This record gives sequence, structure tokens and C-alpha cells, in this order.
Amino acid sequence: MEVECFVSKTLELLQEEREAEIEETKLWQENVSLKDLQSKGVCLLKLQIGSQSTGLYGRSLLLLEPRKHMGVSVLPSNNFGPGDIVGLYDLDGCKPSSQLCTGVVTRISQSAVTVACEDSPDGLNLDTDALYNLMKLANDVTYKRMKKALNTLNGYSSGPASDLISVLFGYSEPGSISQPNDLSFLNSGLDESQRQAVSFALSQREVAVIHGPPGTGKTTTVVEIILQVVKRGQKVLCCAGSNVAVDNLVERLAKAKAKVLRLGHPARLLESIQKHSLDAVLAHSDNTNIIADIRKDIDKAFMGMKKMNDKRDRIHLKREVGELRKELRTREATAIAEVLKRADVVLATNTGANDGGPLKNLPVDHFDWVVIDECAQALESSCWIALLRGRKCILAGDYKQLPPTIKSHTAASKGLSVSLMERLILKYGDSVVRMLTVQYRMNSNIMTWASEQMYQGQLVAHSSVEKHLLKDLPGVASVEETSTPLLLIDTAGCGLSEMEVTDDQSKGNQGEVDIVELHIKALTEAGVKPKDIAVIAPYNLQVDLLRQRLSARHPDLEIKSVDGFQGREKEAVVLTLVRSNRKGEIGFLAEDRRINVAVTRARRHLALVCDTQTVQTHGFLKTLIDHMTQHGDVRTAFEYLQGYSMSAVFYPSTNGCPSLQGSGKPPWSLWLNLFEIHCSTEGPYR
Repeated sequence: MEVECFVSKTLELLQEEREAEIEETKLWQENVSLKDLQSKGVCLLKLQIGSQSTGLYGRSLLLLEPRKHMGVSVLPSNNFGPGDIVGLYDLDGCKPSSQLCTGVVTRISQSAVTVACEDSPDGLNLDTDALYNLMKLANDVTYKRMKKALNTLNGYSSGPASDLISVLFGYSEPGSISQPNDLSFLNSGLDESQRQAVSFALSQREVAVIHGPPGTGKTTTVVEIILQVVKRGQKVLCCAGSNVAVDNLVERLAKAKAKVLRLGHPARLLESIQKHSLDAVLAHSDNTNIIADIRKDIDKAFMGMKKMNDKRDRIHLKREVGELRKELRTREATAIAEVLKRADVVLATNTGANDGGPLKNLPVDHFDWVVIDECAQALESSCWIALLRGRKCILAGDYKQLPPTIKSHTAASKGLSVSLMERLILKYGDSVVRMLTVQYRMNSNIMTWASEQMYQGQLVAHSSVEKHLLKDLPGVASVEETSTPLLLIDTAGCGLSEMEVTDDQSKGNQGEVDIVELHIKALTEAGVKPKDIAVIAPYNLQVDLLRQRLSARHPDLEIKSVDGFQGREKEAVVLTLVRSNRKGEIGFLAEDRRINVAVTRARRHLALVCDTQTVQTHGFLKTLIDHMTQHGDVRTAFEYLQGYSMSAVFYPSTNGCPSLQGSGKPPWSLWLNLFEIHCSTEGPYR
């Protein structure tokens, strides 16, 4: 693939994606009701200010939460995350005319969202008793940075990345260099596949790809590679697509005593790593007092100008302010350069590594290596922002999990969704990639399906997790639910159809919510802590229904969409697939990688609630159903209801008509569905 062709095509697709995003936002603001915007996950309505404080470096923080006096304790399902740009609006809507300020999401939980405001709330005079709307905003900065990087790539003639570019676009083959046979690993706990990956990465001349399936210790391997490079006296620029992934690497590297420096808006960073941020390190540098004195002199000169009547004196002071500002810029640039040069590893998001930020203070050839984590979830164009600064790159991730999020279906179908990692693996195969094969998360029965369907059967469960179950956890009783790694709860034929809603993108299934509630009750009564359980659904509407039912009783229970759980894990995962219809339509459940992500979050127990008759019309989902049927426990909705309600179940009477016996009290909606099924198949009740 020629550089010119790639750049031309990608710029075109990026523009198409940008226009789709702008058009979507415009349509939302003009034609979509606020309630529907909230159901899409891009807006949160009628929030109150829970607290207002001054955060790190003087930035104002607002904690926004649902109206407690209305009895609402959890936020609706949403797509907000740390680092998102948001607008705060009054109750008139989410149009530009009602916007009060913009800000950055610093933290989000199921019960509150914290925003670092760009404008001071004091100046806005926000009323703590008033209600506000919050909406995600398009971030034009990201697109501009990607376009700039692509144009630089197109005109790249000579520099540190010349050989790298040649290999990544097929002008030359990947090369290798000799390595000492007695490589001394800093982490003695690495398994053989991790050791091979580290050795391979260090021996590659231009590029190495570390393919890390779920639970295989990808971050552990990447950290070892970086520490080995630092040990050799080389400099590393380490990036990832998300702030959370970057912060995770900062924490791991800092624990290993590496000299790390985190670039980025402090409001976007985890509190635990803010001491490693550029702002924090600069605050303790030798130039801090000098820079502060210059700023005071500038302020003093401005005050003097206001008092002067003589024009010549004012011109003189104005010239003096100009000189002071010039010195301030020079001093700040020098201070930033010194701090950057002292760091062994500089970390930023892909777009945060742009040459318009702090990195402009470094020579273009400062970094020896560029490491990009979560590469498979990032647009290739965002990776080039950092790659142009390195002689060699390490790409880490899993292209069998969710691809980059793209709004334009046309742009995605034309190739924008293909990551750099996936492209290189397809082009060069084993010559550039090493896959980690020992996983430390899942019971082998949970793992085997993903291994066979997504990873050529190469994954092996480590002995420490191979047979672990919920009942092995402290304080957990040995009951049916805690003694099986796989449980399929089949609603086929039980009348638990998906809800008919006008929005085709949002689906719900109240019957499956009922069953999930029963199963969560069984797990928690057996001693499983709610914080160790995840409930995952593919649709925002289902997430909302689940939160409304479960969050008040179990505030520590995490209930999220599949996309929101990538990179996470829990001891137990309850997955509700929602779709149940006569046509066998499954919507975006047909995305194999989305199902792979959902299943592989579970460590000891996976419960799948679904209508097998509907979902196994798709071949990939059928393999999951078949695997769980063969290797796990299977219950129908009837059996699950019977087992959970002690003895409440329909029994056939002597004349063939069922009768209700027992004293249990399962959800009323389940009884109604059971009633309908038996009426339609067995005749009227007596």
C-alpha cells in the first residue's frame, strides 16, 4: 500500500466520518427529543449539583447526580467516559443558546458524573437547587490532529521514522537484529509465551505486534518490554487510545520505579497518577519560582498601564510586557523540555502526542521507541500522530475484540474501521506478531469457546484459574449457581419477547430482566458480593431496565453495555442477549467481536440469558449456545422459575390442563407469560 494512496483515502474517509458526526449532532439537537437523546446515551437530563469544589491546579469540579427527592439514585445507561468533552445546559434543552459552559468528564459512576468546567461556575452563578442537562460534544481537535499527522506522513522524506514507514507500507520487509541469548527478565513471573513476546519485540528492527487475547497479561508484557528498553538507556513514547489505558500503564511503570511523565489535561487523569503529570512535575521544577516572578511582573506592568496618562510611558510599559512575555515563553519551553528529557517514558493518548503540545519542545529524534497499546481499538490515523516520532514501534492489543467506534457506516465499510494492527497481521502474519497464549482470568470451560472460535484453539488456562469457581471464593456457599462455570437460561418458547420500541437501535426485554434479577438474588444469597458481579447487555434500553430493577438494592453491582466493559473483568458475569422475536432478527449481536468481549469478561461464572430459538439463527452465536449446552448447565425459564420459587410451578392435572401449585412469588410478568404459553398450548385453566 503506497503512502499517498493511504493518506488520500483515509483523509476522505475521515471527512466522511466527521460530517456524519456533525450531521448526527445537528439532527439530535434539532429533531430528537431530549428523552430520546438520553436513551441514545449521549445526554443526561435533569441533574442536580451534588457538590462543587476546586480541583487540581485550580480547575472547578462539578459533581452532578440524579434528583434524589424524586427517588432516582442511578444515572440512565449512557456512553459518557473520562476525557469526554461535554456541554452543561439549563433545562431549556441542549441547544447552543442554552449552553452554560463546556467541560471534561473526570469521573463517572452509576450514580454520578464529575465534570471539570472550563469556565468557572462562580462566574456562571450556578444554582445548587436548579436542574441541568449534560450532553456529549463532538471534539473537532482530534480530527484536526489526525489530518495534520496524515499530511505530515504524506510529505515525510527523511527522519527517525523513515525505515518504519517503509515497512508499514510494504516498501521493504521487516528486519531483525541479534539479541543476547541470556536476556535477563526483570519480571521473573513471566510465562513462556510472554518471554517469547518480549524477546521477539526487542529483536525486531522496525515493528513488533503483541497480540494479547483476554486475560493473557498483555499489559504485563508491554511493561516488561518498556523496562527492558529503559534499561538499555533508550527513550520511549507510550500511547493508547483511551486515558484509562494510558493511566494504567503509568501506574504499572511507576511501581517499577521507571521515570515516567504523563501528558494531558489533569482533569482527564486518575487521581493516583496526577503526581506524574506534566503540570505537577513542572510545579516542582527549578524554573517554577522564576516563571511565577515573571507572571507577577507582567500583572504588575498591566496594573501600571491602567494608571498612566502619559502615552510614551504606556508604550514603554507595553514594550516591557512584550519582552516579559517572550521571556516567559522561553522559560516555560526550557522548563518543559528539561522535564521531558529527564523522563525515560513519556505517556499520552494517541492524539495527545501531537507536535502542537508539549512534545514540540523536544528534538524530532528524541524517542527511540513508540509503543501503542490498545492499537486494535484505535483509528490507524490516530496512531500516526505518535509513530512519526519513533524509529521502531511496538503495537499491542487484540484485533478480535471491538474495533474503533465509527459513526459513518459507509466510512467503516470502506476500510476506516481496519486498525493498523489488523492490517499488519493480515499483511505480514507471524513474521511481525507474537500471540500470548496463557490466560490468567477464565475458568477453562469459559475460555475454551473463545479460544476455539477466535484464537485458533491456542489459549491455555493457567493452573491458578483453570478450575476456579464462585464457591471457592471466601464466604461463598456451595450451591448449584456457584458450582458451575457455565449456565444457560433458555427463554425459548416462554413468551418472553423483546419489547416493541420505535427506536430500532434500542431494545429491551422485561422477561429477561426478571430472570436476571432471580439469578442475581441466588448468587448474592449464596455469598457472592455484588461488586464481584457484572450484568452486561448489548442495548442501552435493557441496561436502563436492569438498573431500575437492581441498582437500588445492589448499588455495587455493575450494569453496563458490552462496549462499556471492554478491558474489564468480574468474578461472575450475567449476560442478557435481549433479542427474542419470530423473525429471528438479532441486530448488532451479529458482531462476533462484541460477543467475544462480553463472554471473556467472566472469571469464574458466566450466565447467559437468551432465547436460543432466536439467537442461534446466527452461526457464531450458535457455537456459543452449543458450547454452553455441552459444557455447562442448562435451564429453561420454567426450570429456573421452579428452582427459584421453591415449589411454585405449573403441574399438569389429570385431564391435561395445568394447575398452579406452590407458595413462591416470582416476578408477576413471568407468571403472565407462563399463563399465556400454557393457555395457547394446553387449553384454558381450571
